[in-house]
Amino acid sequence: MFAPRADAWVLSRSRILTYKGSLSQSTQYRIFENGTLITGSGSVRDGMVVTRGGRIAYAGPRAGAEFPPDAERVDAGGGLLAPGFVDIHIHGGDGSDFMDATVDDVAKVFRYHLRHGTTSMCPTTATAPIEEILASLEAIASYRSGPQAYGRALGAHIEGPYLTMSKRGCHLPEFVRNPEPREWMSILERGPVASMTLAPELPGARQLIEELHRRGANANAGHSEALFHEMQEAAGWGLTHVTHLYCAMTDAMNNRWRGTPNPRVAGMVEAVYLDDRLSSELITDGKHLSREMLQLALRVKGYEKLAIVTDAMRGAGMPDGEYAFGPRHGMIAVVRDREARIPDGTALASSVYAMDEMIRTFRDLTSCPLWQAIRMASLTPAEIVGVADDIGSLEAGKRADIVICDMDLIVKAVYLGGVAAE
Repeated sequence: MFAPRADAWVLSRSRILTYKGSLSQSTQYRIFENGTLITGSGSVRDGMVVTRGGRIAYAGPRAGAEFPPDAERVDAGGGLLAPGFVDIHIHGGDGSDFMDATVDDVAKVFRYHLRHGTTSMCPTTATAPIEEILASLEAIASYRSGPQAYGRALGAHIEGPYLTMSKRGCHLPEFVRNPEPREWMSILERGPVASMTLAPELPGARQLIEELHRRGANANAGHSEALFHEMQEAAGWGLTHVTHLYCAMTDAMNNRWRGTPNPRVAGMVEAVYLDDRLSSELITDGKHLSREMLQLALRVKGYEKLAIVTDAMRGAGMPDGEYAFGPRHGMIAVVRDREARIPDGTALASSVYAMDEMIRTFRDLTSCPLWQAIRMASLTPAEIVGVADDIGSLEAGKRADIVICDMDLIVKAVYLGGVAAE
């Protein structure tokens, strides 16, 4: 394995990644070899990736490829050469949450998940007073305007406060509310916002969805009681994505027509299945969803329209104990045996898995090809938030965000823009 030089990340005994040099990229070529290359449509045995200046110059079969003789060489050890993972729904980790609203806490979350192969993410907020959401956005923007030393902030994911009370999950009920234009405009103006999760059946939701669409941000349906016809209507306004499929949403087995004795009607789950305009995401820790539910979603919707997300909270990477979801005054989640639950134990409260663990669990539960599971955690989410021209796959011209792992998907090394992390 290539030993990082003075401009590399160093993993100290305390398991903290620290940077020992400048993030300016060398123009020297670097060759990643002796591994199986993971692409967006399969895998290439004996693949090779050549990088220069933080970008990919070549990715493909090693046989017949030409490269400079003085290039640095990185031995993948017969493992996998995978793209950096992209997480579009993530709240925290290592004891911190993006709602803590400091640049140090933002960096701490990024640093923890970088160790597990996540090189880009949409920092996700939680339901709270508007001042706290804006403060979180300010901290995210400050991190984003710097060197982004521990991973790329693609823009925030605003989850709440415009949710349906009965589907709020672990979001604080006292701050759940209907969309109000002056308030949500202050969020969008503070930015950068990549996506917003809201309940599309709420009064005022249409105007917000249309404004998100106009700005090029994703409007997501989530924590909602929307029925199938309401989802179809919202898709016509510009809704494109559904947050954590199966969780905090409607489906045909639980719906009645707003309390009438009418026959069962389809809901949000069925809208994801049937509407090609909608993408969605799965929390694949094996705690939220059963093997059969994951298999069904993959078979019906497919890997190109389903992203794997962590939805990780501050308890990820921490010992068992009590941790607040979202802001430090948020609902307490009890973390035990790799699960985060609300205190009475009746519902899950986010997850404590990192992305490499999510991919591995999904592969094991669905028996899908490993390249598909990795695609669902890299190229598919990059496509969903509109950044696939820059990240998400190992292709010439894209950023050199590379994860080296063994065949069991144990991360061995991470390269962010060609800079090594070990």
